[in-house]
Amino acid sequence: MRPIGLRRLLLVFLSTLGLSGCLTLEVRTRLSPDGSAERAVVIAVDSVLLQTAAVDPMESLRTRAEASGWRVERYQDPARGQEGLRLHRTLADLEDLNHLAEGDPLAGLEQITVGEEGDFRTLSVTLSISGILDRLRIAAGEPPFSEEDLSLLRAADLPLVYELELPGPIVEHSPHSGAQIEGRRIRWAIPLRPDQPVVTLYAAWRPARSIPSCPGSWIGLAAVGGAILRQWILHRKR
Repeated sequence: MRPIGLRRLLLVFLSTLGLSGCLTLEVRTRLSPDGSAERAVVIAVDSVLLQTAAVDPMESLRTRAEASGWRVERYQDPARGQEGLRLHRTLADLEDLNHLAEGDPLAGLEQITVGEEGDFRTLSVTLSISGILDRLRIAAGEPPFSEEDLSLLRAADLPLVYELELPGPIVEHSPHSGAQIEGRRIRWAIPLRPDQPVVTLYAAWRPARSIPSCPGSWIGLAAVGGAILRQWILHRKR
């Protein structure tokens, strides 16, 4: 059988079988109070698609990611029958993602701004949906999408999971649609629609108060604790 391109096979699977779970795209970021961050990206495809594809997009992605400084490991999800790659990176500043070198597989796909609004810290992310779809097309070794392909993509509603773990309680976020909050984590399910070239995400959180660290503060706490302990001992003696 003549092998067909990954993009074409993926689109056919999604349109004829309605399997929106054939492709997994996940971006997870853990932001620390000092501004540093841990970023992990998962890209996985149905194992059948990889076996039938004319071009192995994962090998090309691995090579480019490792050359750009990402730590790359194999990703498998036996329950969903998927396999792919997990990319991981430690950043001194989250906004360093705005300046990834040309050739990095994730360069130019998002713009991040970290700021302050009153007593709150804020994070704004602008995602290039058109850029993400184009990178998927290039990785699959396919020519530009035709009108037929775009129609299939609209029907497939491919999801991107974008998750943030913030260093404080979340007080505001947008958009509200497609968002889930669990403690300090917020997760959006974003459809990769070709008619929506850009998506903007926003979250604000209350910075966690630090524990007093100066010697005087600790001496004061020790004195209070000592007084309470002394009163308890006197009460027991009575």
